[in-house]
Amino acid sequence: MNGSRVSTATCLLLLAVLLTACQEPAAPPQPPVDENPEIDIIPEPDAGSEKPQLTVAISVDIAPYVMKNAKTGIEVDIATQALPGYQLNFIQMPYEKLQSAVAENQADVALGVQKFKDVEGIFYSEDFIDFVNSAITKKSAGLKIEKVADLADYKVLTWQDAYLELGPEFKKLFSPDSPNRKNYVEVADQSDQVKQFWDAKADVIVIDRSIFNAISQSTGHQLSEVEYHALFPETTYFKANFEEPDVRDAFNAGLKKLCQSGEYAKLLKKYNIDLPSTICDPKP
Repeated sequence: MNGSRVSTATCLLLLAVLLTACQEPAAPPQPPVDENPEIDIIPEPDAGSEKPQLTVAISVDIAPYVMKNAKTGIEVDIATQALPGYQLNFIQMPYEKLQSAVAENQADVALGVQKFKDVEGIFYSEDFIDFVNSAITKKSAGLKIEKVADLADYKVLTWQDAYLELGPEFKKLFSPDSPNRKNYVEVADQSDQVKQFWDAKADVIVIDRSIFNAISQSTGHQLSEVEYHALFPETTYFKANFEEPDVRDAFNAGLKKLCQSGEYAKLLKKYNIDLPSTICDPKP
């Protein structure tokens, strides 16, 4: 009986040993897996953030210079192509406010301004766009206008601050202290200026020919119904002004490239602007 119990115990012990030996060793604990390791995350660059941003003051829509809320127009195209290294963000304002937009920290750049005097901290470009201004009347009115002084007898519609930009004789005739000022009306929106002329709210409109033609034709009026009177300097040139001189220099260099490549002439053709001379022509 004792021999039988020893044999059974021995068998049980051997069985336990065999079972232990057959078990696979447990795998060592593994560190937790980082599902989003930093080394594997390479953010895509934001294409827009690579270019410095510029706030650019530009006029309200005046076809063909500024159109579709400053999404297109020759001034928009010139600025964009002359400053390809910058992201331009256009803000629109009446012409009168463009002159002071940079000085009053409303913009980094203002397009379509004139340099009446030096302003500390404001840097002006070369001429970048030119306008051909005329006094325009309806043929049906039969008005004889051969010189600036003849305008004194008529109601005249023009743009803001025009009396400062059309030569000394026009300035004297319609300056704020002149008795003729009562017949002189400045309109902030040149689309409205053209509309008022066609609605016979004035005898004469003084305006850039390309602006008048584009707005008139878009509203169904015939250019054959009007007469153009060349009373003013052949071309009125406008500049851009800048807060930073290096941006101004880049703009001037860009304008030069547009002229040399022929792209400036292509833009004039694209927008149907016919000028006797352009900024690309050699200055006398």
